[in-house]
Amino acid sequence: MNYYLLLLVISSSLVFVTSSPRPEVCAPAGCVRGVVESGRLKPYEAFYGIPYAEPPIGELRFKNPVSHSGWSGFWDASYYRNDCLQKNYYMPGTPSSGAEDCLHLNVYRPIDWVSKRRLPVFVWIHGGGYVSFSSSPDQVGPDYLMDNGEVILVTLNYRLGLFGFMCSGDGVVQGNFGLKDQQLAMEWVTRNIEDFGGDPCSVTLGGQSAGAESVNLHMMAEKSQPLFHRAVMSSGNALASFAYPIDFEAQMRTAAKACGIQDWDTATTVELADEFKSVPGQILVEAVDSLIAFVLVPPAPMRFCIEDDWEGAFLSEDPLTVWTEGRFVQKPILTGVTSNEGGSFGILVANGTLNQAYNEDIDHLLPIQLDFDPRWTCEVLKYYFGGIVSINVANEDDFFKLNSDRLAIFPLTDLVRKYIQYNDVHESPIFLYEFAYEGNYTFYKYITGFDEHKGVVHLDDLIYLFSMRPLFPLLEPGTLDGEMSDIYVGAMVHFIQTGKVKEWTSFRPCSLSTSKPFCDYQVFKKSPKDPNKILISTSNSIDEDMVKFWKMVDGIIDVKEPEPCPLN
Repeated sequence: MNYYLLLLVISSSLVFVTSSPRPEVCAPAGCVRGVVESGRLKPYEAFYGIPYAEPPIGELRFKNPVSHSGWSGFWDASYYRNDCLQKNYYMPGTPSSGAEDCLHLNVYRPIDWVSKRRLPVFVWIHGGGYVSFSSSPDQVGPDYLMDNGEVILVTLNYRLGLFGFMCSGDGVVQGNFGLKDQQLAMEWVTRNIEDFGGDPCSVTLGGQSAGAESVNLHMMAEKSQPLFHRAVMSSGNALASFAYPIDFEAQMRTAAKACGIQDWDTATTVELADEFKSVPGQILVEAVDSLIAFVLVPPAPMRFCIEDDWEGAFLSEDPLTVWTEGRFVQKPILTGVTSNEGGSFGILVANGTLNQAYNEDIDHLLPIQLDFDPRWTCEVLKYYFGGIVSINVANEDDFFKLNSDRLAIFPLTDLVRKYIQYNDVHESPIFLYEFAYEGNYTFYKYITGFDEHKGVVHLDDLIYLFSMRPLFPLLEPGTLDGEMSDIYVGAMVHFIQTGKVKEWTSFRPCSLSTSKPFCDYQVFKKSPKDPNKILISTSNSIDEDMVKFWKMVDGIIDVKEPEPCPLN
């Protein structure tokens, strides 16, 4: 071989080995050029900030999303774009951030995806009460799922706060824009994911908290139903009390007043909608403060609304009615809770100033926080605290249980029991879990500011599913936390691949015949005999008295009216 030709071949080989060429994909939406990330154990390919919708600004503010018109050449998908404009009410002191131009999604795939044909797809919808959080890799990092190497992960942004969920109640501002954003992103996945190595016929839609509520709503939204095939709902669903529809016109006028709109109380909704379009985005973000009675009260100040049957409507019926009557598309479901969901309200106990103010107004705040008729306040206090009307360190466990029961466990039992009445559990089973593993890290610290552990609180299970480098160090293999992450990720991936759960222990499939006292569910926790080992067990325990109590409060079962009682 010619000497100079030999040198060229050798040098070309060296460049190929020592450099990391940027991955490129050309799909119907357009061509993108991503980046290779180092990962925790092995590298993966990331495509950040792919636009799936036109920027919802100008005339598109408070309008249904419009598919992105595309671009020429290669879109630079090497870096994350913007969070949606927001204020994080769950981590006090966090400044507002983000931008209105935020409708992007991220696609992550294992480095060796080519050898695995088409991979199942996991589309994740972040939580945050429809006002906070994002698809940022700092919050929904793919490291653990990419180490598993068996799925393609898609994370997405959707409009939050007033931008995503303001609704006039009469069709002028149709509402549900954040949910429609999610729906459009799901359509993007269906059309484009095959070119990334994903299987558009094997899509699992997952989410946590408000994200789980969103997943549940997509099961009832006709346009969404063909876009995914399995559902993961962590710590939430659309039957929870904080999801129930409210007086949206009144909320719109309250927000208008907070934005400084002079005729907020007399203008027509058409006039208000026009004025809202010229309000600076930062003022719209701050206006959400006017919809909050107290810290974390209510836990989700923005909600979905029920639209009329107009073009582009997301949901035109009460989802509680739809679910109760079984008018949803049956899909395999994996759903569960953490063992101390209500611990996320710990700041109302731990912070002395907030605790005093909360107790002084508890008869007003508690029904707003847990969304029940105020006439039942004394009965609730009696049931959980023996009639004591002061929340403090001595009874914080009861306070946490109250919030866990009302906001997470009772809605879960309601969802399951309605589902199995109509569902073919052989074709579309429902699987349940409790995440009770208490590791080295917890969101309690970031929510309250106190470096303590209060069990496994809301959000803590996500520490083991997604990397969150700014908050928690990567969970190292060989550690107990690392092992828990491998187990939890493995459980999710098995469901994403098969629509069934991995059976570490035997359990009965959930059905009408096996639901007494409740369906079997898997429990992930540390072994009580050896805290250096993880135990996966099966339980069907449920607090039936609690379930009956909240059915009574919600009027599901007939009881006499609560008797009025004075509060101290």
